[in-house]
Amino acid sequence: MQALIPEIKEHLGGPFRTVGEKGFTVLASRENTYIIEFHSLPEGVAWPEEFVNMYSQKQHDGESLKVIREATDEEIKRFRIPVWVQDDDVPECCGKPMFFVGQIDDDTLCAERPKHAKMWWHDAASFYVFTCPKCLSCEAVGQQY
Repeated sequence: MQALIPEIKEHLGGPFRTVGEKGFTVLASRENTYIIEFHSLPEGVAWPEEFVNMYSQKQHDGESLKVIREATDEEIKRFRIPVWVQDDDVPECCGKPMFFVGQIDDDTLCAERPKHAKMWWHDAASFYVFTCPKCLSCEAVGQQY
């Protein structure tokens, strides 16, 4: 598989540069749409910022993903892609990685410390919820920076 990325952000219709399968990771897919993240970009392409997820479509050849644009926050949620504060930290259960259910960020929670809490997060925090498809157990992972 390869990815086709426009040389210039303002010209998403091309011209394109080709990135081999080792230069990007497919984070999620639904039908013929994909969210991908690049590890390296070809010479002449410098517009995606670091850690930006790209919305892509599978081409008719079945071997290429064409970058359409940067993925929106809503697409990141719909495709169930965690936006990690730190490094990936997917828990395991029944011998396999658990499935990501969703993310709760501190800006959607009460930032005020509960009355009897000795500690509360000191900076931005996110909580990631996972489930095991085999035994249906759930686990949450919290990260802050």
